Amino acid sequence: MKKNYRGVILLQNFNYHSHTKRCGHAIGEDEEYVIEAIKNGYQFIGFSDHAPYNNDNSPTERMKKEELQAYIQSVKYLQEKYKDKVEIRIGLECEYYEKQLDEILEYRKTFDYIILGQHEPGLYELGFYDANTDEDVIKYANLIRKACEKGIPDIIAHPDLFMFSKPEWTNACEEATHMICQAASKYHIPLEVNLNGIRYGKRKIGKEVRYTYPYRKFWEIVQKYPMDVVYGLDAHDPKKYEDKNCYNIINNEIIYDLKLNFLNELKFKKKL
Repeated sequence: MKKNYRGVILLQNFNYHSHTKRCGHAIGEDEEYVIEAIKNGYQFIGFSDHAPYNNDNSPTERMKKEELQAYIQSVKYLQEKYKDKVEIRIGLECEYYEKQLDEILEYRKTFDYIILGQHEPGLYELGFYDANTDEDVIKYANLIRKACEKGIPDIIAHPDLFMFSKPEWTNACEEATHMICQAASKYHIPLEVNLNGIRYGKRKIGKEVRYTYPYRKFWEIVQKYPMDVVYGLDAHDPKKYEDKNCYNIINNEIIYDLKLNFLNELKFKKKL
């Protein structure tokens, strides 16, 4: 692993945040993700495509329920084929939806790991990308807190997503950040520095010209807590595994001097 002069890890040999084309907004075949990961030195990877839910029809957001078994079979095949080159785990990226809680808890028991990526408060509800009132911010944090209390996530993805289009950092944003950090640290769940949010580029949001996320003020608070942090490629394209520049942009422009406790390894004991 390489480190910059402040000791921040520039690369990690694992990535558990990766999607497949089944979600409707990713490209590439499953095997292509594995080949690219191996080529670029990753030793531990996982597929965590967006979980399907009963009574849901969102073809550009998540896989269909009937695609789930093919997803599992595909990853199992790749686990065996590449077992001497890379360790592969199978997970899902879930939201905390009260109405889908039984399904989510069943996924928790079944899969190797769960990434919590809270995009909206419920199926067919306005997403947090655009819901940027203080009330929305607190709701976002409360959903993450509840998920932690239920023992759902192994990783909390893009925990600062609530700043995607928020025009300014408010007291509610600070309160929400502390709420997320308190829950994550209490239940020993690492927060993810998402390496894919910068794909939107810098844009004017309120009075700032910035990337949508990661958002620096959020991570300034994170460093005050005794908690672990990981990078997540959030790969929607196999070529994301060769993207080294995303590490450099985030390390040099956003979290450059922050004392974040990046994990050197993250493994899951169970293997589906």
